[in-house]
Amino acid sequence: MYPITDRHIEYILTDLRARGITIPDLQQNLIDHICILIERNLGEEQDFEVFYRSVLPSFYREEMAEIEAETNFLLKHRRPFLLLSRGQFLLGLFALLVGPFVSIGVMCLLRTGRLPLEVWGSTLIFAQFPLWIWIVLAFTPDRFDPLLPTGAKVLISRKPFISIL
Repeated sequence: MYPITDRHIEYILTDLRARGITIPDLQQNLIDHICILIERNLGEEQDFEVFYRSVLPSFYREEMAEIEAETNFLLKHRRPFLLLSRGQFLLGLFALLVGPFVSIGVMCLLRTGRLPLEVWGSTLIFAQFPLWIWIVLAFTPDRFDPLLPTGAKVLISRKPFISIL
């Protein structure tokens, strides 16, 4: 177990500030987590700064400041909410937009034992518009700046109804 000194903590705190973490509570929580990782995994003969730099990327995707952005986002929306990943949101949206059309076809199939052309045809025609909306949301490449980028979080609450992080 590596002993953490006040000099190490000051070094970590200075580096967190330089990387854009300005909320004091968030700084303290990150320092706690980083110190625990360093104490557990750093050997006596290893270099502190090298190990510290190797631990940091486990806390973010692109840069450390995104942690503060997510924290501010969640603090701003303290009301009851539902936080979904991009995949969960798209699955729910698919069920909401296309599900009724598919369920009508399945119910008709179960009741009559066959699927009349009127039901099958109207299902295909009227389900196309919601399906195209879903396809555009789900498959727009990142290079075209999609509405829901890969790795986005969707917050569903009262005000605003939907926020994307």
